[in-house]
Amino acid sequence: MRNNTKEADGKGFPLRITAVEVRVVDNPDATNVGQREIDFVKNMLPVLDWPALVQAASQLGIPTLPPQLTEQLAQDPAFLQALYHILMNVHLVKGMLTCPASGREFPVTDGIVNMMLEEEECERVRV
Repeated sequence: MRNNTKEADGKGFPLRITAVEVRVVDNPDATNVGQREIDFVKNMLPVLDWPALVQAASQLGIPTLPPQLTEQLAQDPAFLQALYHILMNVHLVKGMLTCPASGREFPVTDGIVNMMLEEEECERVRV
């Protein structure tokens, strides 16, 4: 997610995560991720911002992602299964997302981010 307000000036990505509650869905079939799920992750790799994902995972308490995504990892079924688990089964339930440019905070409650602008922020956008 990114902050696209005028104050962020195009520098509102990635939002910093302050997690109060994180839910990891325990899937009994997590070790049996099939080819469909592996293909899904392979197709997601080109559009993922890897440094942002590594940062987000670390802020959610998952410091195990490598700093660089290598071609070897992108073809490793065990790594792709683990990445699928991170992408699909780790959820921020309660916390705060903070814009790195403006410091604007967006609360997360019950897994839903409140990115509604305050009235004065709307006025600045209209100008």
